[in-house]
Amino acid sequence: MRTDGGFAMSDLPMGTEDGFRHLFETNPQPIFVYDLKTLRIVAANEAFLLEYGYSREELEKMDARQLHPPEDAGQLGLIYEPSRAGVFKGARKMARPGMRHRRKDGSTFDVETLSSPLSFEGIDAHMVVVRDISDRRKLEALEARCRALFDHSRDIVLMLTWDGRIVDANRAAMRAYGYPREELVQLKVSDLRDPTTLTEVERQIERAQHDGIFFETRHRRRDGGIFPVEVSSTTIEVGGERLLLSVVRDTTDRRKAAEDQRVADSRLQLLVDEAPEGLGLIRNGRILYANPAFALLAGASDPAQLSGAALADLFAAVDRVEVARLVSVRGGQPPSEHQLRLRSATGPDILVAVVARAVPFEGSAAVILAVRRAPNS
Repeated sequence: MRTDGGFAMSDLPMGTEDGFRHLFETNPQPIFVYDLKTLRIVAANEAFLLEYGYSREELEKMDARQLHPPEDAGQLGLIYEPSRAGVFKGARKMARPGMRHRRKDGSTFDVETLSSPLSFEGIDAHMVVVRDISDRRKLEALEARCRALFDHSRDIVLMLTWDGRIVDANRAAMRAYGYPREELVQLKVSDLRDPTTLTEVERQIERAQHDGIFFETRHRRRDGGIFPVEVSSTTIEVGGERLLLSVVRDTTDRRKAAEDQRVADSRLQLLVDEAPEGLGLIRNGRILYANPAFALLAGASDPAQLSGAALADLFAAVDRVEVARLVSVRGGQPPSEHQLRLRSATGPDILVAVVARAVPFEGSAAVILAVRRAPNS
């Protein structure tokens, strides 16, 4: 393999071959020359030897296809055959996705090549300048993943300048606000706020710039509809520019679910509090909760007075063994009614009918008691 001459390019002025050879050898980019007919490598510069790890003697026995990993063999025809067939006459830049070269040690890297025809020692050849674009490919892949996360996030994502101008918005933002992206990037974030909250915007942007901020507010759609949101905003750097990244979550459904749950809980509480029968929740033999009717039967002025009390202490001593059986009832056992005597601080014991049912509660077993005065008591 020669590097001390042999180059001839028809468009080079007389006397420039030495200069061309000097540029070839001293170029920091890896460069190699291959025979267009046989694909045999006939020359390579020092940068190529350093990058690929081959000696000149090893390269003399190789052709250009051996610079590619075996698993990429399927695309080699697209890389080399058009030039061999004369389809491309001039310089040709190749930046195919997934095009790789392999070093002597077996490691691979993504490449972009610029191939130019030339005459080398009387043979038709191509000179190939190789650029390692592995870092660029990684950056492009990272940017693609970030863009996918940005675009496919179910939350609204906005990028803002420090004065609140919108510079980018994801698909969720377009759906939520009803603006196309082209219109969104002409707006300020204040244009998306409920007018009654505008006095807060400047302070919130300032907080976001320094420490990041999380807050609740209300946003406005293009049609004027107002909806509640949570906003998390912090500073990021994109292409050397400091921006605010705001993630906005529409809390309409969550608030509705919370309100529905509050209403359901309120109705259940009303049902329990106004029930004519005494109801109690018992765990490990102690009262966790008692309703007003239970407290009244037990002689307590407030149900809270019974919280934590031993259930057995409320009944006559002769019934305590039966009470112990009641509170140890197992899940799946049918409830049965028992006649027991509640102790009274002001008179004779009160005969009551008690039904117990086992239930799961906060990861353990508990018992619900229903207590009412027995007939003829």
